[in-house]
Amino acid sequence: MRTALLRSRGTRAVVAATIVALAAPLVTMAASAGAAPLGSGPIRYVALGDSRAAAPSLTSLLEPSGCARSGQGYPYRVKAALRPASFTDATCVAATTDDVVDRGQRTPVPPFRMTRPQVDALRSDTNLVTVSIGGNDIAWASLLQPCFGLTDQIDSGCRRDTRLRARQDAALTALLPKLQRTLDAIRQRSPQARVVVVGHGGYYGATGCFPTATVSRADLVFVADFFRRFDATIARAAASRGDTFVDIAGPAVGHDACAPIGTRWFAGQFPSGLTPPNHPTPLGSASMGDLVLRALRS
Repeated sequence: MRTALLRSRGTRAVVAATIVALAAPLVTMAASAGAAPLGSGPIRYVALGDSRAAAPSLTSLLEPSGCARSGQGYPYRVKAALRPASFTDATCVAATTDDVVDRGQRTPVPPFRMTRPQVDALRSDTNLVTVSIGGNDIAWASLLQPCFGLTDQIDSGCRRDTRLRARQDAALTALLPKLQRTLDAIRQRSPQARVVVVGHGGYYGATGCFPTATVSRADLVFVADFFRRFDATIARAAASRGDTFVDIAGPAVGHDACAPIGTRWFAGQFPSGLTPPNHPTPLGSASMGDLVLRALRS
């Protein structure tokens, strides 16, 4: 299975061998009235999830955990603002819900080792948890691969592929209980925690560009609809457990992989600076952190 959308041959050799794949412009948040407040005491914060939170860079592939954390992921923006009494970053590139809950994970880059389940980082007094998870469970890039061609001027017509739509539907239906199981596991370990579930999407906008988004304008409507349904699944899981959902795709409009480098939140099919394909740039991670902080303060 390909680990990212269509890339140049040279980039695929460098990046794919080491990293496994992981609307209104205003933020929207779905939070139950039962969502736990942070309160006025010391904050004990644990970050869980996959590369959306780990924010790997081409240089962080060498960091000692084997999880390719760059230290620039959105949890660090949250940490800097809240100054928690304790902070644990348990995120890891390529993590799935099973890796968070009970299986642990073989790290995707050297030094190869088995991690413990991410929820083992939680304690009974943990009162803030952020989590980004689900993309690797459904291998989201593979569910959009047929939409991408050699250039954005070629219409692949993936929007007319009923079998592709059926695969997406099946993947998202299967994902919901996995997300709910993950949130239940967090609640069991940290029953008083405010849990913030961060959404997906934001990589692609309304128009394509070469080489970072080689998809036609017509098929980009289909791509956007997939991420809308993906986010709806994540939001539904969060709401069912009384947790907070933070939308990223809406605020990311205009900051997709075709945006100017200085305003781009995400790399697309091609690296953006040191950001590998289909991952948040440092600006994107900082912006995601600001959206989480906005949710916590609302």
